Amino acid sequence: MRFSTIALFLLNFSTAHAQLTGSVNANGAWNFNQSNNEKVDLKLKYNGQKFYVGTGFNIGHSFMPSTQMTSILDAKKEKSEYYKGESKEIDPRKLNAGANIDFGYRFNPANVLDASLSYTFSGTDEKSLLTTQRYNNFYDTPLEGVQKDTTYVRNQNLKFITTYLHRFDSRPDASLGVSITSTSNLKQDANRRVTSGDFYSKAKNYATYSNLNEFKNNLSVFYDDKFNLGGNALKMKAGLDFISNQDIDGFDAENFVNGQWRDSTQYKQSYYYSSTSTEPYVNLTYSVGKFDFFIKERVQVYWHAMVDKLENIKKPTDLVGLFDTFDTRNLLNAGITYRINKLHKMTIDYGRSISRPDYKKLCPTLMIGKSDGEYFMGNPGLLPEFIDKVNLSYTYTKGIFVTKLDFNYRDKRNTAEKVIDLEKSKDITDPTVKTLYTWVNSNRQNSLGAKLNLKVDGRNVKAELYTGFNYDTYWKKGVVDKNDFNYELGTIIDLFLNETTILSSTLAYISAKQSAFNLKGEDVIANLRLTKVLAKGMELYAELKDIVDKEIYEETWNADMNYLKIVSTKPNHRAVLLGIKYTF
Repeated sequence: MRFSTIALFLLNFSTAHAQLTGSVNANGAWNFNQSNNEKVDLKLKYNGQKFYVGTGFNIGHSFMPSTQMTSILDAKKEKSEYYKGESKEIDPRKLNAGANIDFGYRFNPANVLDASLSYTFSGTDEKSLLTTQRYNNFYDTPLEGVQKDTTYVRNQNLKFITTYLHRFDSRPDASLGVSITSTSNLKQDANRRVTSGDFYSKAKNYATYSNLNEFKNNLSVFYDDKFNLGGNALKMKAGLDFISNQDIDGFDAENFVNGQWRDSTQYKQSYYYSSTSTEPYVNLTYSVGKFDFFIKERVQVYWHAMVDKLENIKKPTDLVGLFDTFDTRNLLNAGITYRINKLHKMTIDYGRSISRPDYKKLCPTLMIGKSDGEYFMGNPGLLPEFIDKVNLSYTYTKGIFVTKLDFNYRDKRNTAEKVIDLEKSKDITDPTVKTLYTWVNSNRQNSLGAKLNLKVDGRNVKAELYTGFNYDTYWKKGVVDKNDFNYELGTIIDLFLNETTILSSTLAYISAKQSAFNLKGEDVIANLRLTKVLAKGMELYAELKDIVDKEIYEETWNADMNYLKIVSTKPNHRAVLLGIKYTF
């Protein structure tokens, strides 16, 4: 656990002399045509004889526009086909900043207290312009329309972590720890949309606003120990994690009437969601001869509930319960490592993980979407997603060379899919909205994959070459829906040209998804970086980022809505990065 790792590190810091350390890092990346990215990071830390205190500040800004071309062939309107072409220009601007303070105190060599408090802010302002042309068999000239969106998102996060660790004098390998983590996240999300033109003959101008307050508290108690059993080693870690989460989400909307934004009382919602998870666990590793046997047993006792808090009713007795669910899940991981000799090692392991849907996918009340004409209704019976994974790996190590080969099989069940609820869509009274979305556990995915890593860790060169593939089978309602074959090939190379100069490069190719209904274009990642040490603690670096243009091409057939959509996106992220870092 990372808390115990931090605390164990504190036991080892030197107490002979007090010292002040820190670093300053500033860089910027510029496209010179459109995009840019700037960041400054400052860290300071004072180590005393019995305590340390540290602080840090960071601020960053970015502007990364992109273009998107969409073509849609639709066959659902009056049993006739039409072609719709869209061009979208997206201009997002982002700002992030943060500050933190860390504190550690050593009462004596066996007792250490560690604490940290941090605040972060991030904001995004985005403007997009969508121009549309639509042709069908009733018109020789296209219907044209323009859609303008302005969006802003604000996130504020406050996090507090404290850890206390005790080492036992009688057992040098044993430790007992307690950690508490408290996080508060406040998110504001607003979107305004204005349409015009023949394509939007009936203006659909509206604004949506959402305020999400998330509060999470984690309590963890853990015990580490190591036992010598007749010459064999047994490592043990046991503990209990208690995780509490509360989400309070308020939503409202406005309509654009006579040139003014006015409240839409039809869309005012407020929800309260609460969940708790009690998770006892034990991790055991038993080493005998050339074998290491390990098992990680974790039980998740989970409860969650949600209520709809009406704006005009204040009494607690008037809160309407939407769902209240309790379940217990067993999450087991186990495996064996066989050290054949000093050069060869093999490992086989099995593990199960769980991913639970968020409250918006569970909420069974009507919600308006950010896109024009979208309604959502969650499914309180939605099951958590389970992933069972088996992995077989072989490692060969000789000198500076390391070769690793992995084979894995993954079975993902209960994947949530967004679908149209045809029955409930009939109950919608808004004439401009024809569909209602919900989520169901109709999907399953099996994946078979392999990956090969070749590494060199030499004095003048560090390099890695990797390649791998995945073959995925997607199931829907017990029938194979589609198959995907993906592969990748990449290199990471660091050349130490001399004692003060390092040349680094990254090159990767990720293949297209290939299936009957979906095709996503290949992605090439290429970066080249030069680092030069100017003086003690000071280095200058320059980098060519995203040397190869990235263009994503996606083709999707939606059987429920009966249309074929083709999308091509150019992010325009190619840039030159310059930076300087000073460490003292």
